[in-house]
Amino acid sequence: MNKIITLLSLLAIITSWQAGRVCSQENTKNRIILNEHAVKGWYSEPDTEDPIAVFRYIFMNLENEIYVFPTENYYYFRFFADGKTFWGSMSLSAHNRDENNLSFGYIEKSDDFMGEDWNAVGGSKEFTKEDGLIIKKIDPFNYSVKFQEKKVIFHLNRLSTKMPSKAKIAEDEVLVGPAFDESGLQFFLIFNNSGKHMYWILNEENYVPESFDRENDYLVFGRRTGFAFFSDTINNRKILVGVDGNNVLKNNWYDGPFDQMPDNHVNTGEIEVRKYIEAAYPADSGKIDKFGNYLDEEGVRIAIAPYYAYYSKQSLIDQLESCIKESKSKSELYCCITEQIFYWPD
Repeated sequence: MNKIITLLSLLAIITSWQAGRVCSQENTKNRIILNEHAVKGWYSEPDTEDPIAVFRYIFMNLENEIYVFPTENYYYFRFFADGKTFWGSMSLSAHNRDENNLSFGYIEKSDDFMGEDWNAVGGSKEFTKEDGLIIKKIDPFNYSVKFQEKKVIFHLNRLSTKMPSKAKIAEDEVLVGPAFDESGLQFFLIFNNSGKHMYWILNEENYVPESFDRENDYLVFGRRTGFAFFSDTINNRKILVGVDGNNVLKNNWYDGPFDQMPDNHVNTGEIEVRKYIEAAYPADSGKIDKFGNYLDEEGVRIAIAPYYAYYSKQSLIDQLESCIKESKSKSELYCCITEQIFYWPD
């Protein structure tokens, strides 16, 4: 599971921005999902098999200014039409947005969707100048996108690249960079020099939109996200060690931060990630660009998923207990508990 198709990553609206809580003057009705709207959508009959028609519908209904929270630069949405529920995204990817390219995709998906549904209605398209789409760079983190008579300002996520003040980075660790996940949680990506290994720690510098249930003296689970964290009390931090495998199969907004690299900061030259990725994943050395995209596979990037996709809490606990017993150093423990493990359930 070290590769992912990024075009149809299916997520939802994120409601927190950079540091702290969102202080927005937007009308709160924009953050309420109404059954009325869903029912009206299900009774509508747009041409959901035409990506251009669907893009026009989505784009014309956007606010004049939008905020793209995930650091992979995907703007996610859901809509209801023709008796179906659709999930989708549009992206100003760091590697080609300056070439006037916007990626768009959507697919029919029910709430209990698992795996692949080959009968699902959906579509995708790369929009360029030939389609009447005009992208203008305002600055590295703000872009103007015009399609037909409508213009939308895309505000991309600019995060702090400073060292965390609360969590401690060990002597043999390197802070690669920050990330904002579609789950609403923020992370720091860490490279362990001793083990040539990467892992995620929770960014707790400011407000964290999650509540935690303690499983034992070293493990906590997020109530909303299902993310599991190892409580590293020595370094005052939470290390991501597990995500709910069912969410991985559903490819929803709680499937983990494996795709959330700090692309915008790589694009500006503030952060370098390739050398750390290639050190941690030597089999892919020379095969990726500076963002982690595969050079020979368009729309596919390496998945930084150093955690366990669990289907029961006990299976995760057993995995961690084994690491705790067998590890001879803290560094070895950190690498063991963040082994990249995914399997399909029976």
